[in-house]
Formats: sequence, C-alpha cells, structure tokens
Amino acid sequence: MPSSVSPTSRIPLFWLAFKNLPLWFIKQYSLQTLAKDKYPSLYFHPWEFADPDAYHTMPFYTRCSSGKALLNNLSAYLDWLKSIAGFCTIENFINHQQLR
Repeated sequence: MPSSVSPTSRIPLFWLAFKNLPLWFIKQYSLQTLAKDKYPSLYFHPWEFADPDAYHTMPFYTRCSSGKALLNNLSAYLDWLKSIAGFCTIENFINHQQLR
C-alpha cells in the first residue's frame, strides 16, 4: 500500500515530511488527504526513531528531528488524528475495501 500524498501538491506523507515540515503543515495535508481519499497511509523506518548521532554520515535533512523529537512529533500527530479519524490495520482496510 503506497504512502499517501497531499491531493494538491502531491507531497508524500511519510517520514521525511515529518522531519522537515512543520506539524501544522502535515495536519493540513492530512485533512486534504482524508477529504479526498478517506484515509492517510503513512510509513516510517524504525531507524528514524534511533539516536540521530549514530547516523552522522547521512545528510542533515534525513537526520534532523530524529529520535525523541520525531517520536514526540508523531505522538502529537496521532493524538490529533485519532480525534478526527479511526485506525485499523492495512489488512483490515484492504478487506473492507474488497467488500465494497
């Protein structure tokens, strides 16, 4: 299942956006995506939540807002999202779509 993109500017809603865009921007794109597609599909790499100093050879835009900063940002986002949408596994989502 591909990661969602904002309907107007086609910016992917994935780990790199969460690291480099303000949270209000991600929320706005998520609202647009929910209105158009009825769901956001996000993905993150597990290493994104590790200590960013361990990845000093990677470009800054991939290292910024890593570790606890990213976890705090994602937590705030999920708290906001659950106030306006429900959650399910990809398997349940796909099965539900096939019933339509």
